[in-house]
Formats: sequence, structure tokens, C-alpha cells
Amino acid sequence: MANNTANKMTDNKPVKPTDSKPTDGKTKKASDSKTNNDNSTSWTQNYLTLIIVFIVFLCALVAAAFVFTSPNLNAFQNWFLLAFLVLIPVVSIPIVTWLMLQHSGKLAVSENDADIKWETTSEIKQKRKLNNEIREIAKHLDIPTEQLSDLRSAYIVAEDLALRKVQSEADFPLMHKISIGNNDFDAVYVNEDLITLVEVSFIVTDDVPQNKINVYMRKAAAVNKLLTEVRQGSRIRLLLVLVTQLDEKSITALRPNVRKRFNSTPVSVDISFLDFLSLQKIYAED
Repeated sequence: MANNTANKMTDNKPVKPTDSKPTDGKTKKASDSKTNNDNSTSWTQNYLTLIIVFIVFLCALVAAAFVFTSPNLNAFQNWFLLAFLVLIPVVSIPIVTWLMLQHSGKLAVSENDADIKWETTSEIKQKRKLNNEIREIAKHLDIPTEQLSDLRSAYIVAEDLALRKVQSEADFPLMHKISIGNNDFDAVYVNEDLITLVEVSFIVTDDVPQNKINVYMRKAAAVNKLLTEVRQGSRIRLLLVLVTQLDEKSITALRPNVRKRFNSTPVSVDISFLDFLSLQKIYAED
């Protein structure tokens, strides 16, 4: 099975991945994040304004109906309209206040985004991580040195396609290859008070080494401590994306083996399992 996996990875013709390196590093990242927050602020303000306008309009409509129809109404109908006019503000004001507090709290968190030092991971660190991953896969699959170049190309494509899938599902632009306080991640995206840290790995066995999981959690814990100080009220999530070409039996064994390693974590953890061939069919093949 291992050799079959190696052949699949190296025999597939790689598709040139999109260049994820920003043209202006941190400036572009901050600009993207600011744009998202501006859009979110605009939507929230419009949403609350519509609710308030609707409540005022409804009260005005009932009041006008009461004024013009009260001479023709009996005592019960008059009291019913009066009770309605009194209860509408009593019920609606707490609801609107709650909505405003909920949304303003999230927006207040995102206002501190400018204080976060988003930095592009250096080329040296990117190369080191890639080569470490390649050597680990080659060791498991007994791939000879002369095939490492093909394996490296396949890995780059797999990572690129996986990040496209993540962005498509999140419906938010990703910041690729980001370092936060010397902690490197394949991608990061921000949705109001939630910051998602994305790590991608190609898995060729039915387990993930404990030392790799320890690295993920150490980085997530460090970023959680850093960002909760700079961006108070933030929620941090680690999204672990595992790309595989394993058979169904191995996948069935992999899922519980991985999930049980994350029973107690400093941040929320989500695990996504993606099939390499399926990703190619979605994004690469005609």
C-alpha cells in the first residue's frame, strides 16, 4: 500500500500552484484583514438599523390606526391596541440592546487587528518545513533520493489544493504562510472575533506522529496567549487539514487515531480529512 501511495503522488502530473507569497508582506495582510472588518461592520450596522426602523414603523402604524379608528372601536379593542403599543417597546428594546451588545463586542475585538504583527514566513523557514515533511514521507514510503523532486512537487500541489478547499469552505480570504510571534502556519483567516490557524499535512500512514501533534499544539498555545493579550476577546481555533491517498480501511483507522490525540487542548481544534485525488478532480482536471 505504501508503494502504491508513492506512485500515485509522484506519477500524477503536478499542477502549478498559485503563488501565495504577497507582494507587500504585512501591509497586504493588514489591508485584507481591515477590508473584511469594514465589510462586517457595514453589514452589522445595516442589520441593526433595519430592525430599529421596522419597530418604529410598526409602532407608528399601530398608533395611526388607533387614532383614526378609536371612535369606531369598542372598549376591548381600544385596550388591545393600547396594550400592543406599550408592549412592543418593552419587548423590542431589550432584544435590540442584546443584539447591539453582541455585535459591538465582536467588532470591538476586530478593531485591534492593526496591533497584530502578521508577518510572512521567511523563505528559509518555508523550505525547511517542506523538506522535513518530504523526508518524513520518503522514509515511510521507502522512496529513493532521485524521486524526492517529484515527491516535493506533488506535496506542494497537495498543499495548494487543500488551502483552496479551506478558503472555499470558509468563504474568507486566507493569509498564506503567516508567522505570529515566531510561530509559523500554512494559513490564517479572521472572522470577527474568531482567528483560525490552518496547518496542512500529507499523511501516508493511518496515524499522525505524536511529536508533530505536539508541535501543532505548542504553536497554537503560544499564539493563543499572544493574541488574547493583543486582541482581547478573541477566540482561537486550530484547523488541521490532513491530505491523504489512503484506502478506505486506513482512513477509517486514521480518523479515531488522530481525534483521540486532541481530547485536551489549549484551543479549539477542528480536523479536516481531504483526499488528494478528489482535490485534483475539483480544482485541476478538465
